[in-house]
Amino acid sequence: MTNRRDFIRASAALGAMPFLPPFSISSANAADTSGYKALVCVFLFGGNDSHNLIVPRTTSEYNTYSAARGGLAEMNGLALPLDSLLSVSPMGMAANSFGLHPAMTNLATLFNTDKKLAVVANTGPLLAPTTLLQYQNRSVPLPPQLFSHSDMQMHWQTMRPDYPADTGWGGRMADVFRAAASGLLPVSTSLGGGNIFMKGDITSAYSVTPVKYKTGVIDNTTRIARTPAADVYWNWTGTGVNSRPQNVFVNNINDPRASLLEQQYAGINKASLDVGAFVTNAMYEVNSSTYTLKNAVPGNWPTTNRLAAQLHSVAAMIAARAALGVTREIFFVSLGGFDNHGDQFGRDLVSGNKTLLAGKHYDLLRTLDEALSVFYRATDSMGVANNVTTMTMSDFGRTLRSSGQGSDHGWGGHQLVLGGAVKGGRIAGDFPMPALGTSVDVGEGRLLPAIASDAYIATLANWMGASPAEVASIVPNLSRFNTQTLDLMA
Repeated sequence: MTNRRDFIRASAALGAMPFLPPFSISSANAADTSGYKALVCVFLFGGNDSHNLIVPRTTSEYNTYSAARGGLAEMNGLALPLDSLLSVSPMGMAANSFGLHPAMTNLATLFNTDKKLAVVANTGPLLAPTTLLQYQNRSVPLPPQLFSHSDMQMHWQTMRPDYPADTGWGGRMADVFRAAASGLLPVSTSLGGGNIFMKGDITSAYSVTPVKYKTGVIDNTTRIARTPAADVYWNWTGTGVNSRPQNVFVNNINDPRASLLEQQYAGINKASLDVGAFVTNAMYEVNSSTYTLKNAVPGNWPTTNRLAAQLHSVAAMIAARAALGVTREIFFVSLGGFDNHGDQFGRDLVSGNKTLLAGKHYDLLRTLDEALSVFYRATDSMGVANNVTTMTMSDFGRTLRSSGQGSDHGWGGHQLVLGGAVKGGRIAGDFPMPALGTSVDVGEGRLLPAIASDAYIATLANWMGASPAEVASIVPNLSRFNTQTLDLMA
């Protein structure tokens, strides 16, 4: 039974078509699908402590930040040492007025020197423009179940906190750009989960697996487009072509059925086989049981970085875009482990003292830094950096106040946007004073978002080529806010 379950799970590479939501889009799209553009969505599961992603360095603001975070690690506080911060000079602000986390050396270069990285300050799910007094009095609608992992992940992925949405904004964006796919591959591809994020009204996403490495390079006995393979899951020792498990499976899914449920399930499996074969033929030279990319991806890819492996697959698909027949693509990748209540600190290897310059959060941001930078450099070498934008999302920011071992669930947080078309080297939005008891602190240093995540997503939808009406279908609550776009993209 275990093998059978594994087979059924592997065969569902294409999701079932979701039901129609009440905000379906017009069948006559006005979206611009000329040229090529890709949006890569990186979800940081668990709630990234973005108070330490970027930190003010001026004396007064740093002291305020340090006090709010409870001081340095030696005092069980969450303040990074001032001299550890990687100095950055956001456009329009004083030189060296901010610092990136010390693990993010590559991203600091992309911010300062290349001007390809930007920060979106204090953004998060909202249902209406909200002040602290309105929050305290509950005089405006608020996203339900604030500070809950599952709910806040859902809010970010659907952009419908006020509605039990059965589609995500990534899926609705794929609906808008569905005409950009001329082959069997749909516009949206997932490597890191995000099932609700990828669900559309009309379109379904395709799931691929991250590249696998062996002896420092891609293992050429594997491919990212896995198709249902019955002979992997059954211990078959018989003879005869027609009795082979794979042939039985393929013949079975082509048989007519009276049950609509069985017919739909068989159709999903057939589509999985067809798309898998299409992607394999477009991307690989196949020789017996080996697969070699037709379009090699440049770069020195780290082979122990799980996010980089996902982005390596994304880069390989982008390199094969012509053969895959797509002019717009939406990718979902993820990195988990950011729920750092009790494991945010590490120990100094020499002194043994408690430190934030090691530990779980430090390692996660180093993983993020390494993966995003090698991916950007690859797109640059491939000549498509201006056509590919990478953005981050996370459940929520976290509390400024330390728990002694980490931080608690928050609300607003800072996000990263990277790409050749990004107006980099800047902070979009107003960076809040990192202090307790201010007009943006709803308690324990949880930030009240100043920018609705709707405006953040709408900015990227505009860049992808969606018309105003189509942006409204992707981000249905956008009209509730005065700020509906950010000065983020060229």
